Amino acid sequence: MKFFTPVLFLSLASTVQAQWTSDVSVNTTVRAVTSGEAAVPLTTEGPDGSTYVCWFENGSGEYQLRMQRLDAGGNRLWDIAGLVVSDHPQNSAIFRYDLQSDGDGKAIVAFQDERTGVLDIVAYKIAPDGTFIWGPDGVELPTTGSTGLSPRVAALENGNTVVTWSTDHDPGRVAYQLITPNGSLLLPEAATLSASTRLSRPVPIATDDGGFILQYALEGSSFLAPATMKAQRFNAAGTAVWADPVTVSSKTISGFFFPQPVSDEEDGLYVAFNTGNPDNASYTDVYVQRVRANGTLWSAEGTRLDNSATTQKFTAGKGLVLMENDGQDGLMVPMQVTDGSQGQSGVAVQRVDTAGVRQLGNGAVTVIPVSAQYVQPWDIAATHDGAVIAHQSGAFGQVHLAATRVDLSGATVWVPAQMDLCTANSNKDDLQLTEEEDGQVVAVWKDDRSPEGIYAQHITGLELGTAIFGHDQGMDFHLEENPASSPVLLLPPDLKSGAVVQVLDAQGRLVYSAPLPPAYRVRLPLEHLPEGLFTIRIGMDGKVAAVRWLK
Repeated sequence: MKFFTPVLFLSLASTVQAQWTSDVSVNTTVRAVTSGEAAVPLTTEGPDGSTYVCWFENGSGEYQLRMQRLDAGGNRLWDIAGLVVSDHPQNSAIFRYDLQSDGDGKAIVAFQDERTGVLDIVAYKIAPDGTFIWGPDGVELPTTGSTGLSPRVAALENGNTVVTWSTDHDPGRVAYQLITPNGSLLLPEAATLSASTRLSRPVPIATDDGGFILQYALEGSSFLAPATMKAQRFNAAGTAVWADPVTVSSKTISGFFFPQPVSDEEDGLYVAFNTGNPDNASYTDVYVQRVRANGTLWSAEGTRLDNSATTQKFTAGKGLVLMENDGQDGLMVPMQVTDGSQGQSGVAVQRVDTAGVRQLGNGAVTVIPVSAQYVQPWDIAATHDGAVIAHQSGAFGQVHLAATRVDLSGATVWVPAQMDLCTANSNKDDLQLTEEEDGQVVAVWKDDRSPEGIYAQHITGLELGTAIFGHDQGMDFHLEENPASSPVLLLPPDLKSGAVVQVLDAQGRLVYSAPLPPAYRVRLPLEHLPEGLFTIRIGMDGKVAAVRWLK
């Protein structure tokens, strides 16, 4: 059966998604408040293309944790003020917390409150219809003889959940507890790891056997001293698997850097991290490391992403994304790049294969040049053929948000290269991107505009076979079939002579180029090409349109 793949010229407009707006000065409201603040939003993917968003709100005088679910069209599915997850007593400060979704599309959120009189960890599981799976008060996760802070969550393959956190023992420890699908605790009390100096910043990564790898930091003996990243694997019962913890990298991280490891989809993890530049001790650099399922590494240090000794580099958002084709194209890492004094900033990207080899050369590819405009990346989301990077620019009170799409070679895809996400003059914080689903990524952030609150904007047209850039509808064309062994172009009748078609492989290399004949239907002789993902580009008089073709 044949189906047609239209070229769609990108904008933020949507005719079928009622709540999403094309007006990037307005955006979609998740929660607007007229008193107090709504702050520190987190987001994760829900079922059917939906998005969970949670935040802390203090309009009642004390912080409450609230949550909203947006459907794929951007419509709020719960009360306009959000679902009140917890109104138990809170500290006046907001600490790090975590929101994840499980394999059934439920949201799991872990944070700390003072319902017991001291700061302790609590966790809730919320169903897509707003039902409290673990009861109206969630699950309390105390640590004997200590308080808990900065929890992280992983939904495990056997349906259980692991929650990890830092304690205030002397020296500090990391703790973890296992929770069954119905909210029962599996361990009699929270298990802890300890060392001669403080442990902190634990992050769990689920493994296929129902267990997890726990990455954490072993700190130095003084406050904010450099720390060494460690990792230990645990089975489904919470018992350590490796004889000793693994040193993730011989390179250290600063006392205020929080690593964000992600699964490598093979029972291991990847992590991008800020560390010292080996060629300029006063500068910051970015490395990536892989911890395999058996605890082995790429190398003692990991892979350096850019060999420059004249610029500073920093990670952004979740640090990296695994490419969508089962990781065959490795991972994409965005970086903030600054001059030595950090007075100017830009964005760069590097791709690393699964063996830890840089794919874009010894220097990262510049996405947005370093300049006084001070563009700063916030987060990244993978696409079928590269990634979308969200970033901000602008002075205090005049911050704007935008996104840039890059292909596997690091080259920008859209024309113009940047797509506005928010042009409201205001301060913005805590921007996150969801994973791509059905060609859409959602950006969520805190905004101090009037009314202040939590706002969102969708980025569409990211699915396989849709246009990735173009100037006008006169360049519209279709693929007769996709996938296909050899593509057939269906061209617009008013396409002028002189148009040229080019085909590029997934690495951005030109594999075919020819003038287009004056015909409505043109088959390209590409049977000889290997299977894979390609870009078909038509250019004429400075105008360009393109689609992805899967062979």
